[in-house]
Amino acid sequence: MIRDAHGRKMSKSLGNVIHPLEVINRISLEGLNKRLEEGNLDPSELVIAKEGQKDFPNGIAECGADALRFALVTYTAQSDRINLDIQRVVGYRQWCNKLWNAIRFAMSKLGDDYTTPMNIVPDVMPFTCQ
Repeated sequence: MIRDAHGRKMSKSLGNVIHPLEVINRISLEGLNKRLEEGNLDPSELVIAKEGQKDFPNGIAECGADALRFALVTYTAQSDRINLDIQRVVGYRQWCNKLWNAIRFAMSKLGDDYTTPMNIVPDVMPFTCQ
């Protein structure tokens, strides 16, 4: 079960439901409020739901699909209960960006004519790679 960062069950009436596309693509606080207003919430529940969005004073930052996938996978390694914290997903976005930049740097140093070896011989590899 996916819960919010505070461990509460995600609920439309609490206003803490997070749509995956909003995490991937970004959404402003106004967009979050508009989504609530277009729903079928009772006016009294609408007030409570808007208060529940205080965790996102600037909306939800763009994180991308890879960061969201990575966050969900790391959560499932811990438990079957996922307390989805958007700040943690943002941290994974930054980590994925660092990984991407490191791979781009390494690939630039290999040259255009580099091909992967067909047979790997562990005896000639550095000790840390064996």
